[in-house]
Amino acid sequence: MKLAVAMFKHETNTFSPVPTRWEHFGPGGPLAGEAAYRAYRRSGYAMAGLLDEAETMGAEITIPIAARALPSAPVDRDAFERLSDILCTAARDCDAMLLDLHGAMVAEHHEDGEGELLARIRSVVPGLPIAVALDSHANISERIVANCTVMPGYRTYPHLDMVETGRMAGRLLREVLEGRLVPVTALRRCPMLPDMIRGLSSEPPMSHLIEAAAAAERAGMPCVTVFTGFPLSDTADTGLSVVATANGDRHRAEAIAQEIADLAWSMREEFTRELEPLETAIERAASIAEGPVILADLSDNCHSGGTMDSMAVIAAALERGLEGILAGPIVDPEAVARMIEAGVGATVSLDIGGKSRIPALREPLQPLRLTGTVRSIALGRFTVEGPVFTGMQVDLGRCAVLETGRLTLLVSEDRVEALDPLQYRIFGLEPTRFRYVILKSKTNHRPAFLPLAKANIECNGPGVASLDLASFDWQRLRRPIFPLDRSNA
Repeated sequence: MKLAVAMFKHETNTFSPVPTRWEHFGPGGPLAGEAAYRAYRRSGYAMAGLLDEAETMGAEITIPIAARALPSAPVDRDAFERLSDILCTAARDCDAMLLDLHGAMVAEHHEDGEGELLARIRSVVPGLPIAVALDSHANISERIVANCTVMPGYRTYPHLDMVETGRMAGRLLREVLEGRLVPVTALRRCPMLPDMIRGLSSEPPMSHLIEAAAAAERAGMPCVTVFTGFPLSDTADTGLSVVATANGDRHRAEAIAQEIADLAWSMREEFTRELEPLETAIERAASIAEGPVILADLSDNCHSGGTMDSMAVIAAALERGLEGILAGPIVDPEAVARMIEAGVGATVSLDIGGKSRIPALREPLQPLRLTGTVRSIALGRFTVEGPVFTGMQVDLGRCAVLETGRLTLLVSEDRVEALDPLQYRIFGLEPTRFRYVILKSKTNHRPAFLPLAKANIECNGPGVASLDLASFDWQRLRRPIFPLDRSNA
């Protein structure tokens, strides 16, 4: 038996100005074959679990492509076509495919990226068994469901079970190939956009939905996943959905999916929250006696498509008089170049951040004028060792650290989510020695950073990853939908 194991992952923020081209599926572009195997076999990605199960089956394994880009704007037409062609070609030469996809990809010319991809593969090889491991933030379409065999999604957020989700997809596919499972899958949508913080899997209300899905699986359902959806993608399929797979029993699959969707709808108010003013959040941080206190900038994290050059939270902290601040990385290649030109030890005055042009925002980002000493200059390369996205290769490009007295600021040429304290430690910056740490993340920082901190304060500054969904101009979203259309949804 010959199995093709591949990855084509992108979570698309349709409001983001950050481009998504072929070279961004890297670093350095996509991998394939032995290079992809070495990069992902022992990683924290679902692909590791897919490979694990494929090897357990004793199959001949090919890896035609392994491509993952940070969340950003819709995928460039050329990149989507090239990656899709590679996968369609691979489909002709295998007995089944195991795919690590996201589920919320939009291409420049296709709103439903994964649905289009899977439909193309099935058009090339009708009936090809396809197992897909998906992110729990997937925006599930009918085309995705119709064009794959099994499709489990993560059950944790932050995503700590990516490898296990890959294993589950592989196990389910093996059962299909052995004739022990006849998968019948039902999709039920719920017209709601859950606040992403309220989607934390360890806390209510999301924990109640996770338990309902787990209870259905304990009662014999092969696979039930609650997908909260990725709310920063303006598509007709954006929103919460439930996908249930039964063994040959369509009525049961539909009943379970509907039951959990109804439960989600009954808790819709619990999936919303008031956004605290930034100044109030900073004041709360100032009142905490011991540090480190994490100030998490929710609106500009790159794993939601953020540009990572909003300076609003840093500016507010400085204005309040906070001291002992570690912050960054802030993406500003121009500022990095100027600090490199000045050299280590030089005193510089720079406008940092706020340079991205973001048409989706009602007001432009603003740079922050800072004067300080260039502490260090280095390349920002490391491998994530933390529990989220373990094994991810990070390349921040050239980086510089600026010391102003009250603020130590890391400035980079490229983006990274706050997944691992290594993003500071490789520059000789120990976060536990600072009173405040300003980083850009919604939840992914929690497993690695919260054990180091006394408190975690969520800050709502401006940015294209904002949870203030009413501030965006929606064109494609299926309406009415809660909470945007609270009285009609």
